[in-house]
Amino acid sequence: MAGKSEYQPLGLDFSLTLTGMGPSLDLALVVLEVNMFEDMFGPFMRMEVAIDDSLGLMDKYPLIGEETLTFKRKNGPGDPEYTSEFKVYAVSQRKMINTRSHAIVLHAISPEGLKNNMEYIYKPWIKTKAHTIAEDVFFDYLQEGFKTITTDPATNDYTKVATGVNPCKLMNELAGEAKSAKFSSNPNGPSSYVFFENTNQFYFVPIPYFFEADTTDTYEFLLNVPMEDKQFEGGDAWPAESIRAINYVSSFDNVDNPFYGAYLNEINIVDPILKRFKMHPIQEKEKYTFKYLRDFDKLKHLPNSQKKYLLGNDSLSPAAATKLYSTHRRMFNTHIEEDGENYPTISYLSGRVSGADQLNAPRKRHEFLSATLHERANLQTHSIEITVNGVVEIFVGMLIKIKVPQPTQKKAEHSKFLLLYGQEATFIITALRHIYNRAEDSYVTVISASKESFGKEPSPEEFDNSVR
Repeated sequence: MAGKSEYQPLGLDFSLTLTGMGPSLDLALVVLEVNMFEDMFGPFMRMEVAIDDSLGLMDKYPLIGEETLTFKRKNGPGDPEYTSEFKVYAVSQRKMINTRSHAIVLHAISPEGLKNNMEYIYKPWIKTKAHTIAEDVFFDYLQEGFKTITTDPATNDYTKVATGVNPCKLMNELAGEAKSAKFSSNPNGPSSYVFFENTNQFYFVPIPYFFEADTTDTYEFLLNVPMEDKQFEGGDAWPAESIRAINYVSSFDNVDNPFYGAYLNEINIVDPILKRFKMHPIQEKEKYTFKYLRDFDKLKHLPNSQKKYLLGNDSLSPAAATKLYSTHRRMFNTHIEEDGENYPTISYLSGRVSGADQLNAPRKRHEFLSATLHERANLQTHSIEITVNGVVEIFVGMLIKIKVPQPTQKKAEHSKFLLLYGQEATFIITALRHIYNRAEDSYVTVISASKESFGKEPSPEEFDNSVR
């Protein structure tokens, strides 16, 4: 295959096999459309398959759930082949096309995703590293197939007694309180861990873990126009690397961002063990407070980034605000110790705390809010969606480059991209949708890509608004 920046997609060469109560069926010839999804913030891969049921599948091959869909795919001869397995969990939208044919949609999820709904964890971990717990949960309660998990070492001891929680919920709780020595902007703060699955494996790592990937041979997509001479019937000829469509999902949202914690975080907390209640706990301890204008530069950034979207003199600036912007204006259970205190020495608990007890390592959840919520909010603020020729070898978590090779082109999408990000920008893929349509014999990939900041200082261009 050519270099990633020069890939030549040849469509989709695939097989789709259904295995269940009867013999295996090859569905490739009866497929109407295949949609396969990956999402950094939706932990398990999913698939939807629309089928022209001229074989009488629903009548002769009973689908009762948990049938296996094996999806093998590659772009063309000589390219690597990828295999993904899914478990059917629902059938919907059955309708008659003609007297001999019905259409149905199969909904499927990765085997680990289905298993997650069947497992409940009853197990204690006392003073254990968060990544170690994540590995225990994955291998003991989730792993079903060939996939393994990549973790980034957490530095903090974590104490948790799981009492009937499912694996994914426990993973998300871990992600909210794990610290990474390498990827934390604040030694006392969290590290924006995420738990998700892509085509190759599972991850339990901080978001900035992906920012350090080598971009010398990454995929490059060009924001240009189709060639004028048509090379196939039915439309213009798109160069291989072209972006067919671009959608600016979000540039900013100054109503939701304060609520989600983009600037500062504040909560009211209660300690159910010591029966203590406090307001504004983070404000009292400066080391737990993330201030946008002060701490933004300490965050990890993608190449061609690091431009703030708050100027410092507007109403949303912490400097101008009279109150902290709240992420949770409600009760929040956590453990509070005064300076010089610790649970084993507090008279109320004297003689009740042992070395193997969870109170020996209390969970201070209020210390884990600052950078985690802010970095997630940043990614949701700078988000675009592009549609490109189908690429099998692209996954959530990868970095891609988007270029504008024709800066003089006065198309709306060109001018907006140049205004926000410059002529070239690096994005991280946060979600993918692979779409194969049999009727059009087309294969495209819809990429949801995000940045954590502007690529350049936004500056308006001159324009003539005089009445003519």
